[in-house]
Amino acid sequence: MTLLFRSFAILALAALPGLAQPAPGPVPGPGPAEGPRMARALNLTGAQQASIQAIRERHRPDLVVQRDTVRRAQAALRAALQDPDTSEAQLRVLHDKASSARFELLLVGRALRQEVQAVLTPEQRAKAAEWRATAQAHRRERVRHFRMALGMND
Repeated sequence: MTLLFRSFAILALAALPGLAQPAPGPVPGPGPAEGPRMARALNLTGAQQASIQAIRERHRPDLVVQRDTVRRAQAALRAALQDPDTSEAQLRVLHDKASSARFELLLVGRALRQEVQAVLTPEQRAKAAEWRATAQAHRRERVRHFRMALGMND
C-alpha cells in the first residue's frame, strides 16, 4: 500500500505544473489550490497553461482507468491474503497483477510528466524540480512523525 501511495504521490507532484485550472470531476493529483499556486510560482504563460491543461485532459482517462485497475488488483490481493485456502501460486499471480497495474500507472504518469516538461522552459523545469523535492521532503517528514506516533521507529 505504501508503494501505491508513493507512486501516486510522485505522479501527483509530477502533474503539479499542469494544474493551472482545476478540472471538473475527480482527478488524481493534488487539490485545486495547488495548481494556480504552481502556475504562479513557475510564471506560466497563458499558452503554457492551456497546453498543460490539454495534456492533462488527454491523459485523464488513462489515469482514471489505471488507478481503478490498481485498486481492484490490490483489493483482490488483500482478500486472497485473508483467505487461508488461497494457495501460494494464486497469491503470486495476484501479486504480479497488482505490481503490473502499479507499474502501468507509473508509466502513464511518466508520459504525462514528460509531455508537461516539454512545455516548460529550462528555468521552469528547474523550479518545478525544486518544488517537488521540497514537497517530497515534507512528505517524508510527515511519514516519519506518523511512524513515530505509532511507535514504528526505524
